[in-house]
Amino acid sequence: MKTHYRFKPKMLALTIASVIGGHSYAQEAETPPPDDMVEVIEVSGIRGSLVKSMDVKRSSSGVVDAISAEDIGKFPDTNLAESLQRITGVSIDRQNNEGSRVTVRGWGPEFNLITLNGRQMPSANLNETSANNSRSFDFANLAAESVAGIEVYKTGKANVTTGGIGATINILSHKPLGNPGLLANVGIKGIMDDTRIGDDITPEISGIYSNTFADDTIGISVVASRSTRDNYQPSA
Repeated sequence: MKTHYRFKPKMLALTIASVIGGHSYAQEAETPPPDDMVEVIEVSGIRGSLVKSMDVKRSSSGVVDAISAEDIGKFPDTNLAESLQRITGVSIDRQNNEGSRVTVRGWGPEFNLITLNGRQMPSANLNETSANNSRSFDFANLAAESVAGIEVYKTGKANVTTGGIGATINILSHKPLGNPGLLANVGIKGIMDDTRIGDDITPEISGIYSNTFADDTIGISVVASRSTRDNYQPSA
């Protein structure tokens, strides 16, 4: 006479069995596919620009804000002053409806130091009759296509040129060795404005060429920009 025993699973046994089964299924699902089936998706653009800006702020020991170009010749705005107003505490002055000078934390344009790759920029503004004797810098004098990034130092650092009470703004130009290989970008734009005296359309063309040689040890970068604007200035 055979006796049959019936196993009644308890809650603990069911829990252990489900965990073991789920772990085995996860291991099978995580098996990497063959190399020829791997698809790589690279995302670039404005997200890459934001990541570079965050890296600058994270790696700096002081209070630093930064704006980086999305790619070669692709700065967020065609005017550098327009981009600087994106930073907290920075406001701009406009001239002929375009960004011209910046004010940082309430200090006027003459109290900010502007540098290009660490070297102080002269104020090249020309008034109607004489050269400008102010320290303020007109950002409309620089083409945004040639700028790779802008760093705004709100606190002093030992390796940063001193002299700015409000802030020290360092403009970083494109460096060919930073982006090896052949790179080129050409842009054509036009602004439609029927309130100006003269032509309603003001064209603008710009281009940048960069290339490296000798196993990326020698580089050359050429930037050109031309724009035409009709304007008038009333005088007594």
